[in-house]
Amino acid sequence: MSHETIIKTEIQGIEAKDLLNRFDTLESRLTELHQTVKPENKIVLLTRKEVAKMLGISLPTLHAWSKGNILIPYRIGNKVRYKEHEVLEALQNINAQNNK
Repeated sequence: MSHETIIKTEIQGIEAKDLLNRFDTLESRLTELHQTVKPENKIVLLTRKEVAKMLGISLPTLHAWSKGNILIPYRIGNKVRYKEHEVLEALQNINAQNNK
């Protein structure tokens, strides 16, 4: 006669096998949810004053950065606007260059 060892693992009354199945189901549902819900790509436009304040620079410096292609200005009629995500990216690039 052979002796087999049976190992039963439970966590608060749930067997390990059932718990793993629940995690697999949860992972599948989260994957489905992630595929159906897409983040909204809302573009936020900022004025020159808002960008200068955000970056802590003067308006002449902002103008120089725009001319030097550090920031990309967008003209809407006679108004100048900047895309918020582009300003934040430029700020990260400036910080990365200063930390080298």
